[in-house]
Amino acid sequence: MNDTEHKACYGNIFPRHIGSGDPVGKVFSIRTEPSSGMIRTKPRVETDVKQWDACRKCPEFESCYQLSMASIAMETAVASHY
Repeated sequence: MNDTEHKACYGNIFPRHIGSGDPVGKVFSIRTEPSSGMIRTKPRVETDVKQWDACRKCPEFESCYQLSMASIAMETAVASHY
């Protein structure tokens, strides 16, 4: 275990816990429009390009991106078993 301090946003490029409101990540967010009646609207992914550019300039970007992707992979694996 190392003692590296990371920014608060570390590992949060993508939204987490999809299904609880409109999840927001540092760069990517999921937005849903309120549905009327039985028709369910398709969620849309939004990208904050300015934030993406800022993240790309961060010295921790590569590691942060890898952790973000690994978190998604793990959540997907867990969700498929429960």
